[in-house]
Amino acid sequence: MKFNVLKKSIAIILLILFMVCVVSCVNAENSEDSEISMLTLSKGGIVMNYPSTWGYSEATSQYAIMAISKLDSIDSFGVGQVNILIEKKPVEGEFYSYVNSTYQKMQKDSSFQLISSGGVMIGTIEGVEYIYTSDQNGTVKEHKAVWFEKGGQAYVLLYSAPTDKFEENLYVFDYILSDIQIA
Repeated sequence: MKFNVLKKSIAIILLILFMVCVVSCVNAENSEDSEISMLTLSKGGIVMNYPSTWGYSEATSQYAIMAISKLDSIDSFGVGQVNILIEKKPVEGEFYSYVNSTYQKMQKDSSFQLISSGGVMIGTIEGVEYIYTSDQNGTVKEHKAVWFEKGGQAYVLLYSAPTDKFEENLYVFDYILSDIQIA
């Protein structure tokens, strides 16, 4: 009888030790992720927080306020393949007509394919969202553009990534969109 109690006690102790080891391993794996910190970029009346696995990048658009690229997506030419760009343009006419005309022009180009469009909210501001793909020189990218108007200016937050990287990085764009501050 005492032998059975001793066996059960040893089994319970071994089980507890095993669980402690498993928890320790899981915590060790999570500590790698904890090295990712949040960075802040402030420019042109926009304040954006983003993870340290992304970095500031130069944008070629004349309307660009700021751009960031996922650091591990930068190619041998120094160009990020996974990007978030913020632009500000003067609204020409009525806002929704202005935005919709941009995509009507794009639809005439066979290298662009509209996936969806519709209304969205950016905090308390109403906006419009377009999701589409583009094929430029054999590279197919998916894009999510969110437009809104403030102070007579059209703002667009554009997330672009190769189609096989789009979904896995979309959460960063969605976070920025939910956290962005506009003066």
